Amino acid sequence: MAQMQKKPPGRATVNEIAEAAGVSIGSVSTVLNNRHVERRISLDTVEKIRAVASRLGYLPNISARRLRSGHRASQSIIIAFVTSYEAPLSFVNQFVYALRQTVADGPRAARQRSFSLTIEFFSAGQLREMPGLLTGEHFNAAIIANTTPEDDQFLARTHLPYPVVLVNRLLPGYACVIEDPTSGTRAAEVLIRAKRTRLAVIHGRPLTQTTQARLDSFVTATARGLGGAAHEIVAHTLSEGGGYEAMAKFLTQRIAIDGLYALNDSTALGAYHAIKLGKLRIPGDIAIVGVGDNEIAPFFDPPLSVVGVSRSRIGEEASRLLLRQLERKDELGSRIEIPVETILRESTGRA
Repeated sequence: MAQMQKKPPGRATVNEIAEAAGVSIGSVSTVLNNRHVERRISLDTVEKIRAVASRLGYLPNISARRLRSGHRASQSIIIAFVTSYEAPLSFVNQFVYALRQTVADGPRAARQRSFSLTIEFFSAGQLREMPGLLTGEHFNAAIIANTTPEDDQFLARTHLPYPVVLVNRLLPGYACVIEDPTSGTRAAEVLIRAKRTRLAVIHGRPLTQTTQARLDSFVTATARGLGGAAHEIVAHTLSEGGGYEAMAKFLTQRIAIDGLYALNDSTALGAYHAIKLGKLRIPGDIAIVGVGDNEIAPFFDPPLSVVGVSRSRIGEEASRLLLRQLERKDELGSRIEIPVETILRESTGRA
């Protein structure tokens, strides 16, 4: 169910922004089109205009912008899926497929338009350096995923002059689709029901909004359900190798655990390998729960139990929300929270 993060008082015009910010209409237009550097508008003025635009719920008229740039309004609207180079390829594939299907099956008004899709990559923590992000020169709307805390800070203080939906990030002024923040609670409950009493959680760095919520809810549920703290295993990268190294190092400490929660697929796969090389059995010695269902979880050995939201579902909801923004039917700041699902497989003994 959609919830409002904040409800701007209607679609603001350039004139309204100028009046509220106490600046000229020309200055507002220049800043909203990200031409303030060449026009030498002060940073204080830029930040004031962006803040007012965000507060009032400004969203540009795409058709008008395309006409000003010499394009017919009926031409293709370009939607960008913006993600980090570090994102798993399987995530990108599933998300893009969901986006294509949602546009194809969308409302009649959307189907009457021509859409094209582009995938734009950025280095983690360097979203601000991505060409065309601030100006919208390369696309008309975007779904942004896999941002780091540094990227989130940049987005929070920046006004992007086109419709945007964030994936699993909750930031003021942006529409977003997020998973239920209590997914870690559900993971702890699965392990406790499997009669596991010595739990651990493995994750990489840096923690994002989503992974921090998973970690916090798991730790809280473990303390509440078992009366003790969960061990925290930190991988230095989000790769399979990082998960393997962190898990192998932890096992050398001879700390007995019988349940593990992995905050992403790659670290889960690495942990599997380390546990098996350590002559331990899954789930006999250590039961494991992963995050979110995807096409590889059933092919872990043994198949991985998961608690989370499917990437396809997130992609579908984010795409629908973006289409509503393009049709000017949804306010900025809308939030869709998707409940998590539990899929039990052999890694927890189907507990």
